[in-house]
Amino acid sequence: MQYIGNPQLSSRFPLGIAEVVPASSRLDVRFEHSALVRPALEMLPYRERGERTVHGAPGLWARAVGNSIEIAFARHPAAGVIALTTLERSDDVEGLLSAYEASLSAQRCVPLWTVDPGTLPPEKLSTGGRRRKPQPQPQPRTIIDDHRPAVALPSAVLRRIRLWDRLAGHVGLKVSTATADHGLDWHIVREVRQGISLHDDRLAAILSDPVAGPGLVTNEEGHHCDDDRCVMAFTAPADLTSGWRGVLRVETAAANVPVPPVPQRPRHFTALDETAFPSHGGVPRNSPSDRHCSQRARGTDGNEPAAGRSTQLLAPRLSRSQWELTGMAMKISAAWALDGYAVLVVTHSFDADREVRRLYDHDVFGWSIPDRPAIVPSLPWRRGRLVPGSGALFTHTVCGSRADVGALLQQARVHFDWTIFVDCNDNLGMGPYIERSVDTHFVLVDSSGYSESFVTAQARNGVAEHHEVAVTPAASAMAWRQQYLTGIPLDRVPISGLVLRQSSPHANSTPSSGFTAQVDAELARFGIPVLTRLPEDPHVALGDPSPTVLDAVDDASRAAYVKACTPIRLALRAAEPCLIPSADPWS
Repeated sequence: MQYIGNPQLSSRFPLGIAEVVPASSRLDVRFEHSALVRPALEMLPYRERGERTVHGAPGLWARAVGNSIEIAFARHPAAGVIALTTLERSDDVEGLLSAYEASLSAQRCVPLWTVDPGTLPPEKLSTGGRRRKPQPQPQPRTIIDDHRPAVALPSAVLRRIRLWDRLAGHVGLKVSTATADHGLDWHIVREVRQGISLHDDRLAAILSDPVAGPGLVTNEEGHHCDDDRCVMAFTAPADLTSGWRGVLRVETAAANVPVPPVPQRPRHFTALDETAFPSHGGVPRNSPSDRHCSQRARGTDGNEPAAGRSTQLLAPRLSRSQWELTGMAMKISAAWALDGYAVLVVTHSFDADREVRRLYDHDVFGWSIPDRPAIVPSLPWRRGRLVPGSGALFTHTVCGSRADVGALLQQARVHFDWTIFVDCNDNLGMGPYIERSVDTHFVLVDSSGYSESFVTAQARNGVAEHHEVAVTPAASAMAWRQQYLTGIPLDRVPISGLVLRQSSPHANSTPSSGFTAQVDAELARFGIPVLTRLPEDPHVALGDPSPTVLDAVDDASRAAYVKACTPIRLALRAAEPCLIPSADPWS
């Protein structure tokens, strides 16, 4: 990005890039025309004949494939490829690489990107050994050392290059880098037309959004505005520090040269809940409760809205991982958000603690240097999905003790209609012992149905014979309770209900509807009623990693899933919060 950061030719696209298409191991960068590809080739390594100094990024390998130029690391060509191409298929992109190589040869320079990866000697593996103290005068840093800790920052900005020309008065961008002790800082100079306000709240909003933007964070201390320029400083949040140690500074200034007249009205950001005309009042506000219409009932006398409800989603011990339980909570929350509610999904992780992450950040390249700015967002949670209408879906990972979790859940009541706390019921999590901070509890269980009979084996004349024994609905409910609700303290914590996730039943074991209703009634008598049964549909992807809750979901599946999740919310709303005595004798 730093090699194309100072475009010499005019373009109607930011940095001349018309489109960026990311994939798992490939990044297609499509320029407006072939002349804009030439500056990007300067990243390829070369050295002057007779000299040992390497210019560009060492270790890169490039080749022309079809009508594109593929660039990768020579020792690891399959790890990731950057493909440079143009919008016009008639452009001779393949000839640019050979022309650039010929120009370097004319200047008595040796290209280094043509080395066959198969001819390179194997890399020397560094042995673990004993950890040594840092030397007073460390070795000079290389360009690889500078880019390694900040690789995710330019990638996140580059993949959303078209957000810049949606802002008011956009003229162009200039990108540069600066080496710091914590890695590599990126500096973007954003030029706007004369007479346009230099400060734009939409810029900070879109860069801070983790779904539509790169998900950076900022604060007032990193923001400086005057009549000549507006500077905003961004960095990664605390839970995404891996690969994000760099700092992004965005400087907005008026263009020095006159530009052709263009429409004054900026384009809208649908991700920020803007209408097609943001100048008519569609500019978003910072608070989630302000940006989304809450469903919490207001009093007729103009009182403040009632506080939101907090609940905990539990699962039987060792029945599913934290990731799986969080995914199910996201699906349920997505269904509630589609009904117009603001929902926050909170997970707990000891790895999110700063001291734990500080130990994890140590690697063979040295300790993390504490001069990196510690920028904390005003609100800890971050948006998890885009939701149409007035609903909202946010996520947050909290660390610390039960008191820290309780404080965050109490803070979330002001901003959200519902807060779902997810924590696996195992030795590493808090389990149900957060009950003093939540109002209700419900359990998610994978169940193939109830058993109307049990098979037993008896020895008769030296042969094991199998006998099928019919059971009553009460006995089936008791057996199901003992089998599926392991580890749930049903004798201490009142469970508002069960959410059954359908799974394929065993052969010849599908119970009748009448028997299922009788077992449900027995479970309700035990104090654990069945609230709903989630539909078994592999196409329901409401909570999958996608920008919105509508991707890859047909209308029928979406409506069925929202309908199945509605009884959960109604039952939790009707449940009365109560004080549960603590099971810890030392508390």
